[in-house]
Amino acid sequence: MEEHHHLFQPLLSTTTTTSAATTTTNEDEDIKFLSSDKAISFRLLSITFIGLISIYANYEQSKGFDIIIINDIKDSLAGNRFELFYVSNDKATRILQNTSSFVENILYPDTITSTNHHKKQVRRVTLRLSSKNNQTRIVPTVDTPKCDEFVINISPSIIMGQSSNDNHAMVSAIQRGMARVWLWDGESRAPPWLVDGLVEYMSRLAGFGEVVRGFGDSSSWNDKDPRVVALHLDQCEENIKGFIRRLNQAMRQRWNDQTVVEARNLCDYYKKLYDSTAL
Repeated sequence: MEEHHHLFQPLLSTTTTTSAATTTTNEDEDIKFLSSDKAISFRLLSITFIGLISIYANYEQSKGFDIIIINDIKDSLAGNRFELFYVSNDKATRILQNTSSFVENILYPDTITSTNHHKKQVRRVTLRLSSKNNQTRIVPTVDTPKCDEFVINISPSIIMGQSSNDNHAMVSAIQRGMARVWLWDGESRAPPWLVDGLVEYMSRLAGFGEVVRGFGDSSSWNDKDPRVVALHLDQCEENIKGFIRRLNQAMRQRWNDQTVVEARNLCDYYKKLYDSTAL
């Protein structure tokens, strides 16, 4: 560029030369400006892209856990119905997500803003249509192969006991399974009657069963019938807001029998208040 300029310099006036030099300088500045503008735009796009990736990652993480659907009896009538009505259209996955959200809102409504409520870690939930037929139908078994992995075993009788357009039994079973997944259990040492009662309590709140009002005898706290235990838990929560959530947190650590004694005494206290105001 410099050699080209000197070759033609004798044929051009000083003014023209100055003008040409000025024009060249301005063009260089414009190029630099455009390059700088492109660099800024590229940086902004990069930041935006990184932000979108971060948002997507947070969204994926907010889903909470991996879901696996297993059909152990694909070649059977129940297996075919399960595949058609719940697997092929992802309906089983949606039911798992919805029932999980319902239970989480009961047990951990303010986990994000409170350091006192430790949320149970759930990394993976497997819904398995088992080959074993459970005649109780609506009560699934929940296995824990690892501390943060859970397998909800659904009986074929649930599939066979409902019509193609009625999934009440399936949702009820999965609701109970997800309640069991999210409940702390005192490192597997909490009384089964209490855990079953809590599962029944949350299932009734979800609309699967009648919520009975009124107290019974305090001795029925450890009744083998989870419906009776759920009755007491319902009344305790009604009189002591957050009772179920705090009871679940108390079951996070290694189980102590004193926990349920204190809970029972507290409910007995409110039972007396309930009885006195009812007179």
